[in-house]
Amino acid sequence: MHCLKALLVGSLIFATIGCSTTSTSTAVGPTGPAWELRILVSQAAIPSGIEFKVIGFVQAEARVGYDSVASLYPLLAAEARKLGANAVVNAKGGRRLTAFSWFAAYVSGTAVKLDNPATLNGLPGTYH
Repeated sequence: MHCLKALLVGSLIFATIGCSTTSTSTAVGPTGPAWELRILVSQAAIPSGIEFKVIGFVQAEARVGYDSVASLYPLLAAEARKLGANAVVNAKGGRRLTAFSWFAAYVSGTAVKLDNPATLNGLPGTYH
C-alpha cells in the first residue's frame, strides 16, 4: 500500500510541476509603466513608415506537453505588458526537447511600443 501511495504522490507532483509554462523578458533600455490595454502579438515586422521604439525581448516556453506555439502568446503578451510595450512583433516559435517532454512549444519576439497605438488596429496578429 505504501508503494501505491508513493507512486500516486510522485505522479501528482510530476503532473503539477511538469505541466507548467514559463515566460521571461529582457529590457533593452528604460521601460515605461505597464501597458493597460490588450497587447498585439504578430509574426510580422512593423511596416516601414510606422514609428516605434524597441522596448525589449520576450519569450515563453512550455516545459512539457504538446501545446501549440500560439497557446503561449498570452504569456508573451504578459511579459511585453510588464515592460510597457503595446505589441510583440517578429514572434517566432517552434518545439524543442525539454527535461519533461520531447516536443515542448516555445515562442519569442520583440516587445515594441508604437508611438500611435491606433496604428495597432491595422497590423496582422492577435490580441491578448
